[in-house]
Amino acid sequence: MKLMKCALLISLLGLVSCASHEHVRPGADGIHRVLIRGTEKTVVEEQAMAEAKSYCGEKDQSPAFTSEDTKYTGSMDESTHKTIQKVSKAAAVGGGMMGVMGGKKEQSVGKGVFGAGAVGSVFQDEEAYTADMKFKCI
Repeated sequence: MKLMKCALLISLLGLVSCASHEHVRPGADGIHRVLIRGTEKTVVEEQAMAEAKSYCGEKDQSPAFTSEDTKYTGSMDESTHKTIQKVSKAAAVGGGMMGVMGGKKEQSVGKGVFGAGAVGSVFQDEEAYTADMKFKCI
């Protein structure tokens, strides 16, 4: 049984490492591009840098970024997106805590608040931010 678990873990690690730079587009001139979209600005920037690092790491090199551009590209205005994001997170966290730590009445209210947070996250634009970075492996 231990051998099977070990083999499964090694297989999963292999799959994860293969997909660690799926958004990188190699350039013929040695300047590569990574383009990532997501709901949070810092997350897409960090993911783009991590994928560039992974891509260059396969060649025992490091990325040197020649351009970095992150823009809001969502379908609603950016302030509305940020407001929905903050309220959804607060409702999910607060509702979850009430559901776990409260009495029967609080648990019921907590589930409702948590559910409202989940509904709010549905309205967020999944591709609100676009990180577009170009880099060389050095």
